Amino acid sequence: MNDLIIKNIDKIVSGDINKGIIPGDTIVVRDGLIAAIGNYAEVDRSGIETEVDVDGQIVCPGFIDCHIHNTLDDYAPQRGAVGCYSDALWSGTTTMISEGEQGPGWPRFYDDPIGCKAAAILAKRVFDRYRPGGALKFHGGALVLVHGLTEQDFKEMHDAGVWLIAEIGGGGLSDPKEVAPMLEWARKYDFFYSVHLAPPSIPGSSWVTSENILQLKPQKVAHTNGGSTGVEWSHIQRLMDESESALELVVNGNFVNFNKMIRYMDKTNQLNRLVMGSDAPTGQASLPGAINREIVKAASLNDIPAWKAIAMATGNTADLYHLNTGKIEVGREADLQVIDNPPGSCGTDALKAIECGDPFGNSMVIVDGRIIAFRGHDSRPTARFCYVNGEKAFVSGITEHLFFPPQVGRHYEALKDMQSKG
Repeated sequence: MNDLIIKNIDKIVSGDINKGIIPGDTIVVRDGLIAAIGNYAEVDRSGIETEVDVDGQIVCPGFIDCHIHNTLDDYAPQRGAVGCYSDALWSGTTTMISEGEQGPGWPRFYDDPIGCKAAAILAKRVFDRYRPGGALKFHGGALVLVHGLTEQDFKEMHDAGVWLIAEIGGGGLSDPKEVAPMLEWARKYDFFYSVHLAPPSIPGSSWVTSENILQLKPQKVAHTNGGSTGVEWSHIQRLMDESESALELVVNGNFVNFNKMIRYMDKTNQLNRLVMGSDAPTGQASLPGAINREIVKAASLNDIPAWKAIAMATGNTADLYHLNTGKIEVGREADLQVIDNPPGSCGTDALKAIECGDPFGNSMVIVDGRIIAFRGHDSRPTARFCYVNGEKAFVSGITEHLFFPPQVGRHYEALKDMQSKG
């Protein structure tokens, strides 16, 4: 059973953009779910043996990256990168959502309906059983729309558990006249679909205008600020004013659009519509800390409270995709992280560090109530650290710090051995 007590918390960032920071200094987890939130002396802690003392750090939900172009395992062939999703997990991203699987020779590039259907089902089945880094929740299996798909195909995929359609315009069909019948089937069988807003960026991608998007009515507009090249501002303005779709920001899209969107949505009280993705690996964002950097940019450059920027990468996305994670509230999956300011930061805690532009660090990542990692390979060090049942949960040696930060399970026994030797 994944039972855990997290105590001595300075601030609990709920991930809910309407609730912000919630009262309490303790979170109780039972069977992998959040069971109680409150003050240590008042919550029911009976029967739980593992206590994590966070020493006055901040706890927030694990981040959700809602724009990944994955393959079938923890490998990005475009970058030759192995372990990229695991490292993102250790840096605090606990959930990822596919926007269309890709790799050399994949059916999506060849207008192959049988192959695209098979690829979506296979990817869904793979990630139902495989968690990168031992814990990351990866929602794979996003169907690319191509010629020849039928309603029966959509029914078969629905019955097989597929529920995502890859970003329309990022490959495959994008002409509203061609995709409209398919989207009728998609809605009938409860698929989630997005449309991208960007000039063509890779062979096969398409220019989709704001007019097209208003016709297609997607649940999400992918990389609204640019993927990675931006569009004329009038298209973005129209979608902010005339649509109800969620608008996705990506870390390495157009920087000016990124900031203008946040300011406008804040002014019009629409920050709940903003979600965050990396567009990795095709958007120059094969970064384990892509969402972390995006949060810092959003808050520090736009006078947005850090807790609101975190909500864009957690609770907003959970609401959009109907996930039982992304918020700290009773009954939710206990996907959490302990964050802090880096040593010497202009901010005295993680939220203040974010607001003054410093990259924050995480000193613990928890998924389903299970401790997964104490720090990512390239995430920032923290001014403080956690104690697990009274023992320090970190390493201070330069080699371990730079090259082998401890991941629970693979490195935990080595960590304990190093600690015992001082």
